[in-house]
Amino acid sequence: MKISYHRRRKIKIRRIVIRDLILQGIEEPKELAKELKVTLPTIKRDLEALKTMSDEDFTFQTKQTSQEILDKKDMILKMLDDENYYTINGDLNISKISKELNTSRVTIMSVLNGE
Repeated sequence: MKISYHRRRKIKIRRIVIRDLILQGIEEPKELAKELKVTLPTIKRDLEALKTMSDEDFTFQTKQTSQEILDKKDMILKMLDDENYYTINGDLNISKISKELNTSRVTIMSVLNGE
């Protein structure tokens, strides 16, 4: 069963709060359930999941700043002037640019279209 984005976000936030409460000294599952106003089985499931979660799982991705986007566009424009990013037929090798910059084809196409 697929879990919605909002549900996954809610679970992640709850697990972050549980980790913080444990660091504050509240470790009893009943106390955690009372503090977060959820059922005891939910807390037990979350505690099991916490054992396998890495530090990266406790953070949210941040969106790129406008400066980072402009820098990426400048890099793409520089690559358009470089012969190494073209095929033998003279076509632009979009996949090579996207792999090197770790960006999507859509971003490259928007730069090509002047957006």
